[in-house]
Amino acid sequence: MKLSAFLKAKHDDRERVQIFIDASNLFKSVAEDCGGQRLDIGKFADLLSNKRKMVRIYYYVSTLDATLPGNKEKAAGQQRFINAIREIPYLTVTTSKLRYKKIEVDDTSKLVPFEKGVDIRIASDILTGALRNCYDTAILVSGDGDFAPVLEEIKRSGKQVENAAFPSSRSDALINASDLYIELSAHDLKDSLFTPKKHIIKSRTASTSSKSS
Repeated sequence: MKLSAFLKAKHDDRERVQIFIDASNLFKSVAEDCGGQRLDIGKFADLLSNKRKMVRIYYYVSTLDATLPGNKEKAAGQQRFINAIREIPYLTVTTSKLRYKKIEVDDTSKLVPFEKGVDIRIASDILTGALRNCYDTAILVSGDGDFAPVLEEIKRSGKQVENAAFPSSRSDALINASDLYIELSAHDLKDSLFTPKKHIIKSRTASTSSKSS
């Protein structure tokens, strides 16, 4: 289902949702599909909750090593972004350090970054939330098919699962394991996209939830 159609659908405003965002996967998709713009996480979460009760947003990100050559400015920019989204009500940022491995390319050494442990943390938090009855619906923002068995287990616990991803990063395994697939696009997200200098954090749903909790 396209995001535009999803937003027109009616939902029970008592339905509790938690959103789990695989930042690395989302960042790459936005860069590829949205012309290098950034996504306002607060507004994005509002769209996905779609007038339902947003309990919490979990944002999982692997941070750059600022001590490596060429990383200082990028790491500083990443940290500013992380500090900014921490101001969004009911958002939890979980960070882990990017790991690096040395590879040889044309007789020269190159450090290649990779994530470790992020998938396990996401899976653990989604499952724990289901077992503790923290939500009625889990919304996973990722195109990583490795999460499919986790989503199947969540459904067996009586919870609903939605998967949001761009077509360029979608996973058939995830889509098949979900109750609903929300197809993201630059057009449907145009009001949530920004260039870094114009970034303003505002989360309407999260603010509303704080009054109703």
